[in-house]
Amino acid sequence: MGSGIPFANNWVYLETELNWLERLLLVAVSQQRKNLKSVAQVAKNPSDKATSDWWLGLVAVKNRAYDDTAPKSVERPALGYQKTLDKRILLSRAKQISLGLPTMQMALGLSLFEKKLVLMALAPEVQVRYGRLYHYLQTGAHCTGGALPTVDLALRVLCRNDAERRRARMQLSGENSLLQHRILRCVEGASTLLGSQLQLAPEWVDYLLAEHPDPGWPLRFMAADRLAQPCVERVAWSELVVAAGLRQRLQGMAEQSRLRLLLLGDAGADKDRVAIALATQLNHPLHILDLAQIASPDWSTCLTELNQTKYPIVLIKAAHHWLGRHSTVESAVLQHWLTHSPAHIVFAVPYRHLVRRNWRQQLTPIDIPKPDAELRLQLWQQAFPEGVKAMGKVRWRSLAQGLELSSQQIRAIGDVTQTLAGSEEITIDHLQQALNQLGQVWKLR
Repeated sequence: MGSGIPFANNWVYLETELNWLERLLLVAVSQQRKNLKSVAQVAKNPSDKATSDWWLGLVAVKNRAYDDTAPKSVERPALGYQKTLDKRILLSRAKQISLGLPTMQMALGLSLFEKKLVLMALAPEVQVRYGRLYHYLQTGAHCTGGALPTVDLALRVLCRNDAERRRARMQLSGENSLLQHRILRCVEGASTLLGSQLQLAPEWVDYLLAEHPDPGWPLRFMAADRLAQPCVERVAWSELVVAAGLRQRLQGMAEQSRLRLLLLGDAGADKDRVAIALATQLNHPLHILDLAQIASPDWSTCLTELNQTKYPIVLIKAAHHWLGRHSTVESAVLQHWLTHSPAHIVFAVPYRHLVRRNWRQQLTPIDIPKPDAELRLQLWQQAFPEGVKAMGKVRWRSLAQGLELSSQQIRAIGDVTQTLAGSEEITIDHLQQALNQLGQVWKLR
């Protein structure tokens, strides 16, 4: 790799980085095979093989596993490779040649580990063989379809010792992390962070694989991301407490190729959770933009960023600030976004009359009413799945009928009650104390 030669384009740069990653993985595969061979030499029966992770460190095996000691053959030239790579990146930048991953690293302030982690997550989008290598390193078995890298594999392959692994894990779980910004997301199914498979968000895959990526896109994405907050919560339809007919209608809506919805309901309606349930079914990250929390001079900036940034699904709260009679945003810019954006767009307003007729005609209105007594009873049962000691059916029904609370209020009472109970069994006294603390006047006894 010539240190004085700039990269011709982003793909040439990616090829260099992926070749480095492949060499690293092949060394790890070699060590993995030696490890499996050592286990086969010592193990006397299937149970010995199943418990090899425990006894391998106690038995003298000549060749240790790749995750016990970093491969020395890769560790020595790594610094030279990185210096040469950095020099070529600087030369490319001087010649106005845009490189996606280095631009992303600089714009987001990524550490070297985070940059390499993004590369690991990107690699299966380029060649299936990387996924096959990941699968073998994670299971010891071959798979034609491959797999995504787990957090555990990334920490073991990219970090040289336990101290580096601890620091890298902190970077993943801390604020402003790749996971927090939904640039990387954990595929569902794992019970621990270490066992989670990491997938790169589609918009970042497109950006990093472009031949000439837009150098300003990462900063625009992050600027919009600070305004449109990523939502990490997920809500299955079975967890959404609404009338059965409304749930069926919403599920049908999620089958459409491009949603343009107008959710109607006051503060007691569960509009946010409806949008989260839609995003959960679509398996897309949801971004929430609350116009009531953003100064009006910044609204036009928000709309411009949404026009330039790819979001799979967006919830615009207090949308009457844009869709109402007194809106200060340019109608043409808003119309362009609605017409051309591939995103699913969900607006939420308290009342229908707050939205101008020309916008209502382009949207599908859905009324989200406040829960009635029957739905409130379901919400109470959902908030206390294991029940409350001394609360019988009569008390629950009386509570649901007597206090006209929203789903958010009921969930808040459930959280406070659980905090008051701690590790103890939840009793009617804990619930009564939570009701009193949150200003709800109701006697349970």
